[in-house]
Amino acid sequence: MFLRLPCSPLADCVKIAAKGGVKVNDLWNVISAGLSLASVFVAAFAVLSARRTALTGTYFSEMTKAYADYLHCVADFVLRRGAAERDTLASALYRLQLFASSEIASDAQDLYATLLNWAQSNPTNALQIDSLTNDLGAKMKAHLDRTRKRGNP
Repeated sequence: MFLRLPCSPLADCVKIAAKGGVKVNDLWNVISAGLSLASVFVAAFAVLSARRTALTGTYFSEMTKAYADYLHCVADFVLRRGAAERDTLASALYRLQLFASSEIASDAQDLYATLLNWAQSNPTNALQIDSLTNDLGAKMKAHLDRTRKRGNP
């Protein structure tokens, strides 16, 4: 149950000021103080929004770099199959898992295990690796698109 006022509080203040109860100068001081307070709240909100936007941008950039680095390391490992490439691939996998969804992290882990098994056998056919990498890349791209559109991870 709302109380209906015949007019706004500001109009009441103006009427009181006109009758001599409150000076018009005092009324303007109250209004300017209220506007100043509102502007402080707006400025604080703007600062918080800017910080959140900067953090989201940094997170998105790092996530994109982690995804790209992992795919690059997969390609290096397939081409060279050395211990250094294996170590770099493992490091890229751990970094990717910081940003990836659970599905992408699981698929990346499966690809890593498949790559290690493939490299230990006589690696001649990389079509299975290529197919798994393409599927993972498509999931990464979809995740990046969703994150970019939502504006948060």
